[in-house]
Amino acid sequence: MVLPMKTMILKSKVASDEDEPAVRDVKTAVRVNLRPRYAGPDVQDFLHKSTTLDPRFKSLDATAPLRVYNELTAEIVTNIQQGQATDTTGANPETADDRGSPPENKSAMAELFGELFTTQEQGTKSKVKVIEEEVTSYREVDCIPLDADPLTWWKTKELIYPHVAILAWRYLAVPGTSVPSERVFSTAADIVTASPSDLTADHVDRLILLKKN
Repeated sequence: MVLPMKTMILKSKVASDEDEPAVRDVKTAVRVNLRPRYAGPDVQDFLHKSTTLDPRFKSLDATAPLRVYNELTAEIVTNIQQGQATDTTGANPETADDRGSPPENKSAMAELFGELFTTQEQGTKSKVKVIEEEVTSYREVDCIPLDADPLTWWKTKELIYPHVAILAWRYLAVPGTSVPSERVFSTAADIVTASPSDLTADHVDRLILLKKN
């Protein structure tokens, strides 16, 4: 959401000959102040993904949509692979299934690495295919109204896009601005003054909590 909004604000603040001198000065000041914000490559990458995962604005971010969707797909696959590696860490290698027939003779290489390379490779390929289809399906769905709640939308669509939904909750939960946290410090400054006070740290925490909630 941040990148499309920034782009639209920059376009709306282009000074024209019809503007009064004061209006032109304000527009110029806004553009100069806003242009260098969110300029870092890591921040840009994060904001591109966040915008793409917001069903209200995913069609507005036309800078590199296919690249972003591919990166999201790769991130989902990586998260799944890391989760599988964690889940299998505690497995007991001595556990065997005695219900079947005796195993057939295998070569030393097949005995050591055969199951690792065949089972995991086939499972990974099929999983990647499912994720690619899921991401493609989400990319083709229409945007929702601007006044709709994206988290509510994802809650209703988590069964359709389970892997993308997990990624969306992770990205969309990050605040787009530091204003709320800065306001907490301002509230604390209003409560804790330079004059002598009998307030304890616990009292200050409670007063800030009551003020903000």
